Amino acid sequence: MIIKTIGIMTGNSLDAADAVLSVFDDDGGVCDLAAFSLPYPPALRERFLQLKEDIKYYVSMAETAADPLFAATVEAYTRLVAETVNRLLETSGADKREIAAIGFHGQTCDHFPPSAAGGSEPYTLQVGDPRLLADLTGIPVIYDFRSDDLMNGGEGAPLAPLHNRRIARMMQNKGFDSVAFCNGGNTGNIAVIGREEESKTSAVAGWDTGPFNHLPDLLMREYRGLPFDENGAFGRGGQIRPELLRWLFNEAALSAGGENFYLRRPPKSSDPRWYRKIYDENLSFADNLRTAEYLSAYGFVYNLRYVPPAMSLPSLYLLFGGGWKNPLVRGDFESLLQGKGVILPEHKEVFAAVYTRLPKKTTADWADKFGFSGEYMEARIFADMACCKILNRPFSLPETTGCRTPTVGGIYVLPDGGGDYLLTELLQRCGNPARPEKNPLLWSRAAKGWQKSFAAAGENV
Repeated sequence: MIIKTIGIMTGNSLDAADAVLSVFDDDGGVCDLAAFSLPYPPALRERFLQLKEDIKYYVSMAETAADPLFAATVEAYTRLVAETVNRLLETSGADKREIAAIGFHGQTCDHFPPSAAGGSEPYTLQVGDPRLLADLTGIPVIYDFRSDDLMNGGEGAPLAPLHNRRIARMMQNKGFDSVAFCNGGNTGNIAVIGREEESKTSAVAGWDTGPFNHLPDLLMREYRGLPFDENGAFGRGGQIRPELLRWLFNEAALSAGGENFYLRRPPKSSDPRWYRKIYDENLSFADNLRTAEYLSAYGFVYNLRYVPPAMSLPSLYLLFGGGWKNPLVRGDFESLLQGKGVILPEHKEVFAAVYTRLPKKTTADWADKFGFSGEYMEARIFADMACCKILNRPFSLPETTGCRTPTVGGIYVLPDGGGDYLLTELLQRCGNPARPEKNPLLWSRAAKGWQKSFAAAGENV
């Protein structure tokens, strides 16, 4: 069965809406047919930043939805996404009748997974209007992908590993048995796809590594009025300061209970809400920035300690995400993989253990060089999730998110007014019992307070 879907992603950086049209085949392959992006309007970005701040103080979604800013922001955001999809269709000449669905992630406004919540009730909040998106594009929308996992005891993230496994299987034909997928976004995350050393069976592991772009970008916005350090121009004039690196490592990413995110074992996921600005006033701006940039790569390599002992560490590290475009960060990562660079004394034993497991020759390179667009990697994940929802296949596993059982993610809505849609036909052919939502919400089902809502409805949570 050949399935075409559109994946949509808008990340925490609030810089653009990315859309990709992908086709999935019976052999597990995937190919991108077209892609398109539109930048976030500055006014919409400011609205979301304000909304994210306001949401911190609301105790329920009823309170959040009552904020006049909420509905207006969600509508403007959804119209941006719809315009991105329609421009994709126009520029590619794709026939929307051949497209089964749009995989719509929504805009994350808050993420409070079990690894950050401690003893508190976890939740995740993505917003967007799936019905409006379906109506404006004329294509069914599959959405709210993280809720099912979180309500099944998982972190709700990362969702990339099983999509990365699909790509890794395609790469086996090119001679790569083990691959690490390294996303350098606002938050970093890694997925390692390989084999268990003794059984030789395939294995997958993945988790968030901690802040990546977030801390350097924060410094650039606050002290230089620029969105990021383009080509490392500002960081290049600074030095990596070990004492500041220690401070950053120990205190820049803490859970609600004060636990250091870097020290927590997977499954784990993170959110910018839990990142703290660290700035040493006794050092230059350039030194503060350079050290924050170094932390991005340092945290990634440190996290290799959590690859299960039964798995081999990969020799190939595929890079995607805007953070790797900074040559300083990429250079730091490559150096650390080779056993070079600044390593804090208290971490030398950890890094030494990692180096004993690394193959003698390791390579870090762009995913694009192997035929997979890094720019649209995250959007493609949600095209893949939409495809898997149609096929009723799990997209998160206990070993990737900590969910109790393999979990199928997402619910769907059809455009208003009825009509025949390919999605309905495919669901019937697959024997999938899913039914469209009649009254879709503007927020994820596992938003703050979902446990009380389910209890009130008589659900077993």
